[in-house]
Amino acid sequence: MTVTHRSSAVAVMALTLAVFVARPLLPGGSRGLLLLFAVLLMLGAGWPLHTAGRVDRQAAVPALAAGLAAFTMTRLLGGHPHLHQRPSYLAGIVLAAVAEELFFRRFVYAVLDSGGAALAIGGSSALFAIAHVTVYGWWVLPLDLAAGLVLGWQRWASGTWTVPALTHVAANLLIVA
Repeated sequence: MTVTHRSSAVAVMALTLAVFVARPLLPGGSRGLLLLFAVLLMLGAGWPLHTAGRVDRQAAVPALAAGLAAFTMTRLLGGHPHLHQRPSYLAGIVLAAVAEELFFRRFVYAVLDSGGAALAIGGSSALFAIAHVTVYGWWVLPLDLAAGLVLGWQRWASGTWTVPALTHVAANLLIVA
């Protein structure tokens, strides 16, 4: 990434994160939330990233299996399921997972990757966790940080954002199981 391109990416990342953190204040209820996730999808998928990323197909399956196992074990160890099983709710949590992974594990990860894998994994995980505090409260920070670290590790191990996206979708669906 050129310096100008990186500066633009950092500015867009900061602005988008500010809106994401402020999402409880967004007007329009579920429509405002849907618009926010649409923006995350478009930004995450559409921002031109000129990185020489590698996809390790052999590592993708074990990384996916490890992530799915971690989230399944966490679900089995505690917590009560949310009982929102309406099709629109299920579609919303799938959309949210994919949009968040496009943003955090494709866009944010790539912006931070020039500082090394530790910064990319740790930074995208910390921002992911902080972004959820305004909706769920401070108690969720350690949980979302741990989730972000698993998803970030999957991104690093597989070389693609799709592995953590599949895991995030499964984790969100486990909430209603």
